[in-house]
Amino acid sequence: MRKLLLLWLLLCLVFSPLPLQALISLEEEEKIGKEVLQEVSRQTELIQDQEVLYYINSLGGFLQKRGVGFSPFNFQFFLIKDPIFNAFSVPGGYIFLNSGIFDPLETEDELASILGHEMAHNLARHVAKRIETIKKMQIATTAATLAAILFGGGKAGEIAGITSTALAQTKLLAYSRQDEEEADRIGFEIISKAGFNPQAMVRVMERMIKLSDFAIELNYRYLLSHPLSQERYVYLKNLAERTKNLPMKDQYAFSHDEFYFKRIKTRVKALSEDPADLLVKLRSELREAEIKGREDPYLRYTFALVLARARFFKSAEEEMLRALKELPQKPYYLLDLAELYYLSGNYAQALTVLQGIKIDESLPIAKILNTKVKYLTARCLAETGSLEKAYKLFQELYEDNLVNQDYIFFYYFGLLCSRLDKQGEAHFYFGRHYELKGDFRTASYHFKKALSFLPKDTKMYKEAEEKVKVYEGKREKP
Repeated sequence: MRKLLLLWLLLCLVFSPLPLQALISLEEEEKIGKEVLQEVSRQTELIQDQEVLYYINSLGGFLQKRGVGFSPFNFQFFLIKDPIFNAFSVPGGYIFLNSGIFDPLETEDELASILGHEMAHNLARHVAKRIETIKKMQIATTAATLAAILFGGGKAGEIAGITSTALAQTKLLAYSRQDEEEADRIGFEIISKAGFNPQAMVRVMERMIKLSDFAIELNYRYLLSHPLSQERYVYLKNLAERTKNLPMKDQYAFSHDEFYFKRIKTRVKALSEDPADLLVKLRSELREAEIKGREDPYLRYTFALVLARARFFKSAEEEMLRALKELPQKPYYLLDLAELYYLSGNYAQALTVLQGIKIDESLPIAKILNTKVKYLTARCLAETGSLEKAYKLFQELYEDNLVNQDYIFFYYFGLLCSRLDKQGEAHFYFGRHYELKGDFRTASYHFKKALSFLPKDTKMYKEAEEKVKVYEGKREKP
């Protein structure tokens, strides 16, 4: 009840009464989006794997640049640790995916089709129109039903305190069939212009239609807010038919690498599912493959990732090295080995592997891979006492704005600055860490402390000062 009350107070603040028939402004949408992001960050577990997030956001940026052109929103994508198939878009260009959405996807264009669809909802301002409906309803009902739509049920919905009554009321605020068809049409255009195969949207929808009754029960919250009618399916299929005779589009128009998408999907699975359950399942599958004489290096690679997450580092190293002998010679598999060594505390070996990684700069994913190399190198250098070298790399990452939503990055940057006696910067980065986690009380404390150390004429001081003003009114009651 306390969490629901907090959500109610937040929404009362955000969704203040508006003039009748007025559509909220872009500035108001941005404010709402930030508030929702902070609430989601506080009440759910966001996956903080730097490479996975950078890949999803880079794919979204690729769609925006190639498929949208001008947009009033700077789209940002986040990944919630939740096995339920769900994705939702909130005002201001903030788009959330549940980790469970990766499970049925087979190719990069299918993920692009989901991102494109959610981007389309924002571009068509469907959420803003929903808010126009919300303001005409009683505020208690509005808070519950809006929460149900945003969190979409599952673990996130349970944390938000959503009741079954609220879930039943989501139909009042769900996207209309017209909204969905418009988002399908715009999303179809986005992925087509970006060079992806538009048939991917049809493939994803066909899988939703073919779900068993049990699977539909598991995913019904997504279907409540994204109505999947036969008419909508026919409409989308007809759109796809028009492209049938055109030159074949690419299923991997962004990464140009089917193995990389498969690896990202595997990382999401390894990071979001229970490692004990996964280990039992993977051991069984490996045993069965060995009995049949069908060695599967990718299965062994997945097993190594899960072993590492469960902190069985020695076994993880053995399985990873066996898998690397059979996997394609791709630099990102060596990144996984380096990360394994880092996690196990073998920093010297991790640095040796990182220094030997050669990345072809012409690859579309080169920037993603180079960022991870730099990040892991900085973490290893910090652990081995090369603090100034580590600081330089952390600073480059921060200035390039490549990890601006990674609260773990800011935590380690704060620790490093503290060890270097850069106390103003340390408190500032700790403030960013807690801000991203939704702990506004602790964030405000660190931003205030930063002000007592930082020179007043610096950009960081001014930013910390603004943060203090923003969060003074957001302190949680004990």
